[in-house]
Formats: sequence, structure tokens, C-alpha cells
Amino acid sequence: MNDEELTQTLIDNRLLRNEEEITAFEQAISSILDLKKLNHIRSLCLGFHDTTENDEVMFGLIHAIESYDDFFYSEQSLKELAESLPYMLPHAKEWAKTLYNRILNHEPSFKEYKKVISTADASVKEMVLQFVNEIKERNPKRFETSVDEFVLYVSK
Repeated sequence: MNDEELTQTLIDNRLLRNEEEITAFEQAISSILDLKKLNHIRSLCLGFHDTTENDEVMFGLIHAIESYDDFFYSEQSLKELAESLPYMLPHAKEWAKTLYNRILNHEPSFKEYKKVISTADASVKEMVLQFVNEIKERNPKRFETSVDEFVLYVSK
């Protein structure tokens, strides 16, 4: 299968309603990872859906994205993630928040992501800033400090 077919397989099976969908979904993830291209982070992000029936399998998609070499430290990987956010909304907003929570809670990736977003295209920057502010509003006790620092740095 080519890239587009693999991505479509993820999309078609992302609700994970039965064993056939789970198998096809997991095989597509594995095949995409075998291609070892950073731009496939977007393809993987298209596989998320908040109404999935199997969160455990869906969490495998997060681990797949994080498995890219030095994902949490790589400017290019984090840039790919930022540019993938529009493709996750609104149908995978909770999974996007999970990915962003992991970045906000991981100091090395948090530092790198601030740099990435500060130089991002204006529309991407605006969307990410709005998104992290929603995370803060939802759980201010946990995220207020990191999100405020993020917004201040990115808005300079």
C-alpha cells in the first residue's frame, strides 16, 4: 500500500469497533512507521478519533508518534505535530489534548516546542495558542504555569 492508502486505512478503521478494524488499524500504523518519514506524523494524527471504542489501541497511535527518533527533542517532529493539529479538530480534540499534555509535562520537549511555535506560520501559532489556553482553562491548577510561560515565549 502507498502512503495515501495507509492513511485512509487508519481513517476508515479509527473507531476500532471490532477485531477487523483493530487489526487493519494496527497494521497500517506499523506500515507507516516502517516508512520512517517524519511527514507521516500527520498521517498518524489523522488516525485519531474521540469516539473510538478502544482507547488502549488508540493509545498505541500516541506511542507510534512518539517513537520517531528523538520526537520530543526534534524540531522537525514537533513542527510536524503542530501542523497536524488542524487535521485533528474537532473529531480528535481529546486525543490532541493528550499529546499536548505530554509535551507540556515534558521539560525538554516543552522547551523545544516553544521555539518551534514561536517561528511557526501565523495560523498554526494562533491555533496552538488557542489550544493550549483551552488546556489551561480545563485544568488551571496543573497547566497554568506552563501554558502562561508558553504563551509569553511564543508571543514575543
